Amino acid sequence: MIVQISRTRIIQYAVIFFVTLALWIAIGFFVTQRIEDSAEGEVIVTFKFLAPMKPLAARDLVVERVDNGLQVPFTYNWITASTLQVKIPEKSYPRGQRYHYKFKSAPAMIWPFYVWASGEFQSQVKLRFVGIEASDTVPSRGPVILQFNTNVSPREIHNYVKGPVPGKLEPVKAHIEGKGSIFDYSRWLYWPGKKLRNLHRYSIEIKKGLPGESGTVLEESVKANFKTTPEFLIQQVFPKPGSDSVWLTRDILIEANQQLKSGTLSINGLPGRGEIKNNQIRFISHRVLMPGKTYKVKVHLISTSNETLDYEYSFTTTNLGNSKWLELKLDNSPALWLLEGNKTVKKMEIALKSNQLPIGTLYEQSRQTGTSKTTPGWMRLNADILLHSVPDNMSDNHQALGLPKTYSCIYLKEEDLALLINTLPQGFMLICH
Repeated sequence: MIVQISRTRIIQYAVIFFVTLALWIAIGFFVTQRIEDSAEGEVIVTFKFLAPMKPLAARDLVVERVDNGLQVPFTYNWITASTLQVKIPEKSYPRGQRYHYKFKSAPAMIWPFYVWASGEFQSQVKLRFVGIEASDTVPSRGPVILQFNTNVSPREIHNYVKGPVPGKLEPVKAHIEGKGSIFDYSRWLYWPGKKLRNLHRYSIEIKKGLPGESGTVLEESVKANFKTTPEFLIQQVFPKPGSDSVWLTRDILIEANQQLKSGTLSINGLPGRGEIKNNQIRFISHRVLMPGKTYKVKVHLISTSNETLDYEYSFTTTNLGNSKWLELKLDNSPALWLLEGNKTVKKMEIALKSNQLPIGTLYEQSRQTGTSKTTPGWMRLNADILLHSVPDNMSDNHQALGLPKTYSCIYLKEEDLALLINTLPQGFMLICH
């Protein structure tokens, strides 16, 4: 059977299709928004739809900050089936942010209509100056941190802020995890062109007319006061600058008159790092100091009040001449160095019976050369420590090996033990660290 459709009916179907398509597009992409009057700290925006919406349509709304792309929380209320009111809290600064919104297939009450509309909105916040951050502890070299309640025009602020001395202004750079860094134009750093006096009061003037990015201006001039921190000084240095005959295990420590936030401490020719505790920085060395050597110490300190301090000095260690001695380092991979003065003769791989060895300077008390392969030689230190080898296929059984009883042992290769017995003088020194 052949179905015949008249030309008029085809036109009617086409009109219905295109009208439906036009409605589908209009309902889906045409949404109006209006910013309502509200107190600072809250943004209220009302969305108007062309069709009545299902209540769950609000769950398909996503609101993000334009500057950093982060999604923001909001509450909502359906005033009518086609009117949705959204409230966004702005608890922190800057306020008056620009937001991007998007409805993701939000369902209307009439099938098959959905809303995919998107756009941007921004509330107009009256610009005001909040204050100077930590105004009683401002670093003498800056920065002075100026906080506004909303973003300030970066092109105009330099014409409206006058510091106690000529300087520069720059916005604070904020790091957003996963997004990188952005500028916060509500927080500004004033860097004075020269060091300010410590423990002195200054003021910054912010002139009326300063424009904000949301369209408002500062209505009254403001004079904000701040106080600089005490002078950042070195109180004590160990060892003292210019010292000579400094012992090889001497602690290297610098103490300041303020709590430390961060810092670096480096010593030429000595690997290690600085460790900060309260107002002190201590050098944690990977090796002991070498004898008869002048060390130059460089330190860069930053106090908790952001004062900076650079300091350099030098000292000289005890001169041992060409005396032969040992250095023992205890860690996950213990090592022993045979040295002549400040020159390394050999680095030796060793094993320890226990890591519970005394830290400090030890001396040899007695020694014995080996009498056979199964009776190794040994060297005994004070604190009851024995250096010896263990023959292949044998355990550290002192009675079986003919060794004296001791508190702990340092195990060496046979050839290394022989080198030490033949090289080191009676009563030699071992420094353990």
